Amino acid sequence: MLRNVLYLVVAGAFSATLAGPASAEFDTGYLYGRVITVDGTTYQGEIRWGREETFWDDMFNTTKIENPNIDYLDDDELESIERKDRSWWDDTFSWGRDDEHTHRFAVRFGDVRAIEMDGDEVEIEFNNGMKMAFEGGSNDIGASIIVLDAETGRVKLKWDRVKRVEFMNTPNRLEVKLGDPLYGTVETRHGSFTGLVQWDHEECLTSDVLDGDTRDGDMSISFGNIESIEKKGKNRSLVTLRSGRKLELRGSNDVNHDNRGIVVKDPDFGKVKVMWNDFEKVTFETKSRTSGDSYGSYGSPRELIGSVRTSDGDTFSGRIVFDLDEEWDFEILDGSRGDTEYMIPFRSVARIIPENRNSTTVELKSGKTVRLENSQDVTRHNDGILVFALSREDDPVYIRWKDVEEITFN
Repeated sequence: MLRNVLYLVVAGAFSATLAGPASAEFDTGYLYGRVITVDGTTYQGEIRWGREETFWDDMFNTTKIENPNIDYLDDDELESIERKDRSWWDDTFSWGRDDEHTHRFAVRFGDVRAIEMDGDEVEIEFNNGMKMAFEGGSNDIGASIIVLDAETGRVKLKWDRVKRVEFMNTPNRLEVKLGDPLYGTVETRHGSFTGLVQWDHEECLTSDVLDGDTRDGDMSISFGNIESIEKKGKNRSLVTLRSGRKLELRGSNDVNHDNRGIVVKDPDFGKVKVMWNDFEKVTFETKSRTSGDSYGSYGSPRELIGSVRTSDGDTFSGRIVFDLDEEWDFEILDGSRGDTEYMIPFRSVARIIPENRNSTTVELKSGKTVRLENSQDVTRHNDGILVFALSREDDPVYIRWKDVEEITFN
C-alpha cells in the first residue's frame, strides 16, 4: 500500500526561466529523463523529485530491505554486534539501523539509470545495470514527481500513477526550466563552503521563495531577488536584496532555528548540511557558475577495493564491505562536525583513520581531511568491515571496528 501519493496536474501556464544564450553548457546538471505512468503514458523533460531534488548531485534516500553480508559472520561475531546494539547508548547514534542490520541508503541521482515503483517499494537500476530493491525510509518514496514536458508543460504526477522513471543525458540548453540554480558561499563557525545551495533542505532554485514575517506583514521573497541571508540570533534573519534593501524576517522555519539545514554541494566533500547553530551567513552570486556535474560524468559504479590495517599490525587487501553494508563507490559515508553534517561519496574517499571510539579522520582523494563524529559510520557503533581477498571471494575476513587502524581505498 502507498503511504503517500503524488498529484497529477497539467498546467497550461507554469513558472519557467528562459535559458539565455550564454548558458550553452550550463544546464547539464539538471535532472532529466522519461517518466512512464501505469497506463503507459510518457512524459519527458526536466524532473523535480518532490520539492527538493532537482540536480544530478541530489540524493535519493531509502532503506535496504535486507543485508546479505550478515550471513558471512559466525555466531560469536554476530552476537558481538547484537550485544553492542543492545547497549543503552546506541539509541543516540542509530542512523538508519534496525534489528535486521539493514541500513539507510542514499545515492546521487547521477548514479541511477532507472527507478521502478511498486507501492512503497522501489527497484533501482544503477549505471552498470545492477538492480537492488528498497522500501520506505524517506519522503523520496511517495513524493511528487514534476516533469517539464515539452508538449504538455509542467506535469505533476501522483506516486501511484508512476510506473518507472528512466534518466537521460540533459540537453546542453533547456529552452524552458523551473528556475536557475542557487549558487553561493555559506559561512559557518567552522569555515566556508562554496557551491550549489539548497535552503531549508528544500529551496534550490531562483524561482523558489523565502517565507517570513515583518512588522508590515507576511512576505514570500523570490530567491532570485536575494543577495544574502544572515542569521541574527535564534529566531530571526537579516535578508539583503539585490537592490540593497534590507529586511528583518522572523516567524518561519526559513529564517529561524527550525530551519532544516542549509545544504551546500561542495566539489570535494559532496553534500554538507549546515544546521542553524553553525550557520552564520549565505551570500548568493548573481549568476550561478554551474548547474553541477552532468549525468554522463558519473560513469559506472565500482566496488570498494583497498586494504585494512588492524591494530595488531595485520593488513588485509581486496574487496571491502564497510560497516557490513556499503560496498560500492556511489554509496555515502556519513558523519558530522559540530552541527554540520557531511555526506561524502565513497568514490571521493582515500583513507579512513579511526581516532578513538567516537571520531574518525577522513582523508579525501583531493587531499582535504575532515574529522567526523556522531554517526554509525565513524564511531564505535560501526558494525565492522568485511574484506574479500580477490582470490577467495567465499571466505571474507571480518574485522571489528575497534580493531581497525586504517582503511585505504584504491
